[in-house]
Amino acid sequence: MILKRNIVASFITWFLITLGATIALLSLLNINLFDVKTTWLTLTVSAVLTLVYAVFFLMQYGEEKSRLTHDIDKILSNENPELESLQPLSKRMQEMSLELQNLSVTQNIEQAAIVEAERIRISRELHDSVSQELFAATMILSSVVDNPNLTSKQITSQATLTLKILHEAQDEMRALLLHLRPSELADKTLTEGLNALIDELQAKISAKISANIAEIKADKNIENNIFRMTQELLSNTLRHAKAQNIHISFSQTAGMLVLVVKDDGVGFDPTVGKTASQGLKNIRERTLSLGGTVELNSAPGAGTVVKIVIPKVK
Repeated sequence: MILKRNIVASFITWFLITLGATIALLSLLNINLFDVKTTWLTLTVSAVLTLVYAVFFLMQYGEEKSRLTHDIDKILSNENPELESLQPLSKRMQEMSLELQNLSVTQNIEQAAIVEAERIRISRELHDSVSQELFAATMILSSVVDNPNLTSKQITSQATLTLKILHEAQDEMRALLLHLRPSELADKTLTEGLNALIDELQAKISAKISANIAEIKADKNIENNIFRMTQELLSNTLRHAKAQNIHISFSQTAGMLVLVVKDDGVGFDPTVGKTASQGLKNIRERTLSLGGTVELNSAPGAGTVVKIVIPKVK
């Protein structure tokens, strides 16, 4: 629409210029401009010249449009255009394509390294925890089977110990599976995702989980990160805290999103606990990337409280 208005304006301007030039020429020739025939002749000549200009202009416009379209197709095909004015654009697009390809390669390498590191970590944790617990349970049961002289009380004691070890191994496996779950919320809200996660976990573990989850909507990236951090905190709690009670709260205060995970477990010294420090390092990095902070309070025998505060971005 704007182009059509510009073309019409150009034609009118050219007609007026042509008309003015014709009148000026007739004035120099001392021809009576107020004669009817002269007036019609002036208008006719101006209209014909304007028409010639219009035809020439449209032909030139069509050629330029065709060249421009052809060069754009060349740019999209990663070829050099004929128009010099478009060559810098073509060069920049080729550079950007190369940068994107290099970035994709770098991301794939980094992702592969992350996956490999995660495999090694999970393999180590399976060996250090679940595998050793199952081995201990096997040894206890073997000692019971191989020793027919054990009393009924001794057999019951050994069976109780074995059952306790197997429960711990089961909780460890559930914690690892929780850690490996997809972190995206898909079509769920953050509140729905957290409640579903808590309900599912409560049905599988002996510890009691209480929750106070507010109905809050935030940027999708923030929601996914909060969901993932909740998973990691619960996974760490199940593996290390040996807690009987876990409380989770999620709220909004003065434009800040606040996530708190509290347990009454064995606690630890944050400056010494290697496993906890690695888990918290991941959470700190996620929180820092969102402009937030992490506060940790824990001590041996005093449980653990992790508080995450993230600005809510509009």
